[in-house]
Amino acid sequence: MGRYYSKHDDAIKTFFAQCKDCTDMAGRLISGHRPTIMGKRFMTDAQLSDHLNISRRTLQQYRDSGRIAFYRLDGKILYDEDDVRDFLALSYRPKFEDWGT
Repeated sequence: MGRYYSKHDDAIKTFFAQCKDCTDMAGRLISGHRPTIMGKRFMTDAQLSDHLNISRRTLQQYRDSGRIAFYRLDGKILYDEDDVRDFLALSYRPKFEDWGT
């Protein structure tokens, strides 16, 4: 006769623990995934303000002054990650060299 397994067997406990680990990992992958549109990745104003640690109002000022490129789709503001990198590169100021030597 075949062996019967119950939820108390170590093999079953191990199997379900591994299943839970897999579903947890899949959940982390899904939550961090941002699909591409036309081969580009976009951020919302909320995501970008969190990423740069600035207010959404400051982002509004950057948009109004033309300092950062953006897309507006039905009132939703999106920033291309490449445009954000360009904006940061233009904002970069190198450190001063040592004055005494």
